[in-house]
Amino acid sequence: MNLKKIMASLLVASTVLGACSSKAATSASDSASASKSDNSSAQVENLATSSSSATETLDNYYGTYEEEDLDTSYDEDSATKITLGATSEVTGDGATVADQVVTINAAGTYVVSGTLTDGQLVVNVGKEDKVHLILDGVDITNTSGPAIDIEQGEKIITTLAPDSENTLADGENYELADGETEPDATFYSKEDLVINGSGSLTVAGNYSNGIRSKDDLILISGTYNVTAQNNAIKGKDSVAIRGGDYTLTTTAGDGIQANNAEDAEKGYVAIDGGSFAITSGQDAIQAETNLSLQNAQMTLQTAEGAGSTNLDTEGSYKGLKAGGALVVASGNYELNTADDALHADDTVAINGGTITVATGDDGIHGDNSVTINEGTVTISQSYEGIEASEIYFKGGDVNVTATDDGINAGGGSDTESTGQFGADSFAGGGPGGGPGGGPGGGDQADDSKFIEVSGGVVQVSAEGDGVDSNGNIIMTGGTLLVNGPVSGGNGALDYNGTFVQSGGTLMAAGTSDMASNISDSSSQTAVDIYFNSNQSAGTLVTLTDSSGKLVAGFVPAKDFANLVISTPDLTQNEALTLAVGGTASQVADNGLVATDSTVEGASTLGTLTLTSVVSNVDQEGNAVSASSMGMGGPR
Repeated sequence: MNLKKIMASLLVASTVLGACSSKAATSASDSASASKSDNSSAQVENLATSSSSATETLDNYYGTYEEEDLDTSYDEDSATKITLGATSEVTGDGATVADQVVTINAAGTYVVSGTLTDGQLVVNVGKEDKVHLILDGVDITNTSGPAIDIEQGEKIITTLAPDSENTLADGENYELADGETEPDATFYSKEDLVINGSGSLTVAGNYSNGIRSKDDLILISGTYNVTAQNNAIKGKDSVAIRGGDYTLTTTAGDGIQANNAEDAEKGYVAIDGGSFAITSGQDAIQAETNLSLQNAQMTLQTAEGAGSTNLDTEGSYKGLKAGGALVVASGNYELNTADDALHADDTVAINGGTITVATGDDGIHGDNSVTINEGTVTISQSYEGIEASEIYFKGGDVNVTATDDGINAGGGSDTESTGQFGADSFAGGGPGGGPGGGPGGGDQADDSKFIEVSGGVVQVSAEGDGVDSNGNIIMTGGTLLVNGPVSGGNGALDYNGTFVQSGGTLMAAGTSDMASNISDSSSQTAVDIYFNSNQSAGTLVTLTDSSGKLVAGFVPAKDFANLVISTPDLTQNEALTLAVGGTASQVADNGLVATDSTVEGASTLGTLTLTSVVSNVDQEGNAVSASSMGMGGPR
């Protein structure tokens, strides 16, 4: 009776559930609430705002996986056996040996084991033929070309046998015909390449790339350790990864790359799971079109990380980079990058997951829009935290630290952005607007640029402007907490058009010389308080009503001389007591004080009566106007 050897990991034993692809959003707002779709399209459809379906067993996939891609089983009795060695042996049909080159020339299943110290495994079958290649303890080194070279076939499915350790290495120089640049990878394929199984594959790309397909590259499962001079994993038409463990290290290239720039429906990277540790000489993951990620665990570093110096300014050292749309639906991502951590030439949508960023440039950059629907985003180090033409905060928990602007609706490509990889345009520059709202920059408002806060909790700590829009700011809900600059020249709030607030909680602390309130076209009451002297970081500021009930409270994390407060509890024509210092019984980590807190030890400064929707007062409660303002606050 035939013996059937089954090699199936937990991942590949799951049922194939419909292939999905990404489609580019028709508008910036819609792109962020996209649903997972078939990644054969170059455009990213609206992805679901909830990440509840993105668990270990997914309901939908960004990549396209056929049933045969998941199948690791084979009939051992009928398979052709190839034993590599000083004299390689073939048991069965479909393969030949010539010196140290073993060539598979017919469709079928081939089980390969053994060692070639300077040789090659070649697959060259009919254009419509499929090959199932089983690597079961293979060690191939080729000093003058690829260790495995797939020349022709419809699809090559490679299975890493259970408990097997497989190693491929090439040399530093290839013997190529004049004018030829390919093959250029240790594991090289001109055709669709699928790798599955539960074994391991170690690849040393000493010449250029590690694993490369000139068509689609699909990785289902397995353990991978790839080092490469250029790119570790590269698929021209696409890279789709369903699972597996990946340790990828490159000298001068990308960790994962898809680079088809001729076909708008190709050039995408779709990651549906897996664990990744990537240290790359340039971008960690780069898609020519769209990049979609879910259910992955990633630790990414580009160059020497956020503190990189003396880099080629023509190079790209981004973490997650998309030439089209970038979507993160779920998973955990830790990025330490020299250039932008998350970057898209079109739109960025964060629909879930946990993202932690340290970068030498932008934390999140979208040429067109950035939308955060759900998830936790922590940008602990950046030049500018979040930058795009349109920025939407709809949910989630966002914490941004920046040495320049925290959130900047300036937009444009990286060539127009600030930081070490772009000319500093300071498009929203100029002094902050005076009290009562109005432009926060000296330039004319660009209505195509805006920031919209409708949900979630957004915290900003910035040395430049805290929240800066070359156009407008809209706030209808959520919480926006700003710890702005401690020195002059920038403000906690800066906008060239209007800041219209109709809901949510706003606390914006910073210097007084460039301070701005919200616009008087708002429907929710706001007060901008100018203190007579600088207040120390960690100083509690409270407003209480005539009954002693706390109306609003905030503990700024940095020194401040100005504080803008707007909450649904803040009302007009009621005497409010302003106090500083002391302690409150319920203070969140972000400095927001619960209104049912007990306050002790505070010092009263004055009584404020807000007679209009937008008020500007000194600490004694006296109204101040634009004509009375100057550098350093009211006088």
